Amino acid sequence: MQAIQVDQAGGPEVLRYREVPTPTPGPGMVRVKVHAAGVNHREIWVRQGTVGGASYPYIPGSDAAGEIDALGDGVDGSLEAGLRVVINPGVFCGKCAACLAGDHPACAAYRLVEGTYAEHVIVPQSNVVPMPTGLTFAEAASIGVPFVTAEAAWQAAGVLPGQTVVVFGASGGLGTAAVQLGKLRGARVIAVTRRSTKVEALRKLHSDEVVVWDPARPLEGEIKDLTAGRGADVVLDSLGKASFGLSLTMVHRGGLVITVGATTGGQVDVNLAEIFRRRISVIGAFMGSAAILPRILPLFARGQLMPVIDHVYPLEQADQAHEQLERGDVVGKVVLEV
Repeated sequence: MQAIQVDQAGGPEVLRYREVPTPTPGPGMVRVKVHAAGVNHREIWVRQGTVGGASYPYIPGSDAAGEIDALGDGVDGSLEAGLRVVINPGVFCGKCAACLAGDHPACAAYRLVEGTYAEHVIVPQSNVVPMPTGLTFAEAASIGVPFVTAEAAWQAAGVLPGQTVVVFGASGGLGTAAVQLGKLRGARVIAVTRRSTKVEALRKLHSDEVVVWDPARPLEGEIKDLTAGRGADVVLDSLGKASFGLSLTMVHRGGLVITVGATTGGQVDVNLAEIFRRRISVIGAFMGSAAILPRILPLFARGQLMPVIDHVYPLEQADQAHEQLERGDVVGKVVLEV
């Protein structure tokens, strides 16, 4: 089969398109013929060698949609060759206390699927979800990591109808998912972007307000103006270093900052007095329960949520897909067509 393989840490040029052996599914596993694979920031960090202990050579990718084309021994009879599926990106043991409680990311064995930048990928049978009608493979492949992460974040924050939430990095894959899921919960969503060219796209997602982040103007002041001086109830921060300090200043006393990423760096300077004196809560969210994806997929079929795709590249141009995502020149997701 053809795949993208990485032999060493480095820039986009280390993503090599080559022929590799087609894998065979073992007991309890299924092989999916991949038609499209989503591109995520984590794959950039792993490629760069800044996240995870990659064992070279490896095939990147956690999100995909395609068709089951081979079954291992003992696979559930409800799964069959030809079934169109979406990959549920989180892998866990299924036996520990965290898994039995449905808190899968707390499992000590939790990891993300690897290997979707390829014509075939092997995953546990529990990691395939039937693909709804009405979606293309590219659209289905764009959903997993960003929408599961965003929904888990809003769940952890306990967002309620009428609350005001601020979404940093609102034009990215995670951001566009968070905007839509926040609106679905009845929140007032303020989307923050650093590029004025992305304002119209965010308005089409029904953001209540879109703020262009201009370093020459105090962003926290704009948020206070939009909330009659009170501040936001919740800030969803996926940028990290560039925005985390601002996130603390723009929530009201007793508000919540939820960190879900660090695309601008993970080392931040924090004034603890800002947190305890104003009774601010800070929580982290990484991925979410395996139950989230099957629950939200029907919402795409009904038009309550929509995939947002900026560009689709052929698999052999994975390096160009990574370059675009690194530039930040994206509204929604970048997808590889296989």
